[in-house]
Amino acid sequence: MVKVEGHRIVRAPVQKVFQLISRLDAQPRVTGLWLTADLLDRKSNTVTIHYRGYFGGMPIESIQRATLYPPQRVEFRQTRGALKAFRGEYILKVIDGETDLAMTVEAEVGIALISEASARLILHAFVERSLEKFKMTAERDLPRVQRRPQETPSTAEAAVGPPSEPELPAVEPPRAAPPPVSPPQRQQQQAGAPAAEGAGPGHRRRRRRRRRRRRRNGQGPSSSSPSPSGKG
Repeated sequence: MVKVEGHRIVRAPVQKVFQLISRLDAQPRVTGLWLTADLLDRKSNTVTIHYRGYFGGMPIESIQRATLYPPQRVEFRQTRGALKAFRGEYILKVIDGETDLAMTVEAEVGIALISEASARLILHAFVERSLEKFKMTAERDLPRVQRRPQETPSTAEAAVGPPSEPELPAVEPPRAAPPPVSPPQRQQQQAGAPAAEGAGPGHRRRRRRRRRRRRRNGQGPSSSSPSPSGKG
């Protein structure tokens, strides 16, 4: 018979640790000994589970019945399986708000290819891995539960409310200055100026054309009228 013991200090309440350990059907996710676990029977304080896994590379099956003593102890014992004997227990103690978790496993392999030294190494790895996994899970999940009221401090501050500060008078933004408006006379002059300027050159051209026509016809302004005949 090979016996292996181990313990861990878990920074979590004992109820939390016991809740994790009592879920024996979830052990394949925790330890490296069992690969599957089927729940066969569950009563008020007893659980019967069918485990399948490998022991030193050899496939094994083990039907175990566990007895729960919340929140201090969990005992388990093989009722039928490939190993000659397999039993153990978890013991939980409260130490300053934390939990001292101890695990003990005893096994008689009864397989010729597996020596007692190999069986001890396998059981030691099983115990250490189980304890470490329980410790990490309990300490990882616990802060999330504790931080929930602290994650939203603004809600508590909003309920209490900081001291109200005097409100400052509302200041209107400066209005943009309107564009300068020219007096109506200047606008009229500016509007009429292009028309006058536009009419001036055209009128001069017409006068020049009339003068040219008169010169061609001999009616220039410098020609004098002929003197009447017979007067001299």
